Amino acid sequence: MSMTLKSLLNLCPYTHLWRAIKRVVKERTLPKSARMGANIALLGLLCPFFWIALFSGVSTGELIFHACHSAAVFLIGVIMFLATLIKSSAEAHTGGPVD
Repeated sequence: MSMTLKSLLNLCPYTHLWRAIKRVVKERTLPKSARMGANIALLGLLCPFFWIALFSGVSTGELIFHACHSAAVFLIGVIMFLATLIKSSAEAHTGGPVD
């Protein structure tokens, strides 16, 4: 690849995301900083308030409220997970902390 194309690919966020995911799969481990985001995402996905509301037959409005709240918590966890995963991948790629 030419240097110009490589430098453009290094600017692409999908390249950083791909490297981070590839590193996690290859090493079969999560960085400690990414575990908090993964746990928050799981909390949003497995939120007991949503599941109790779903299976107990509450009103549609209340179910939508719990679904929106669980989705928001899940998305916050995924964003935290991906941000720390990309940051740790960039640190591993450059050999030092990245701001």
